Amino acid sequence: MIAIDYQNRKPIYEQIVEKFQMLILKEILPSGSQMPSVRSLAVELSINPNTIQKAYATLEQQGYIYPI
Repeated sequence: MIAIDYQNRKPIYEQIVEKFQMLILKEILPSGSQMPSVRSLAVELSINPNTIQKAYATLEQQGYIYPI
């Protein structure tokens, strides 16, 4: 679903935010669908769950996602 470029100077959480924004805007990730859990996405990408949490918080602040 998401690929991270570890050579990119941009922080990993910002890369995650941009990838999800693209998926949401292109409706690849339909409105109302459930986001991957923090833990499962962290395991899939082999990164710290806090990084995923920060990305999700940023997406929520920007209005792309909402908690239930």
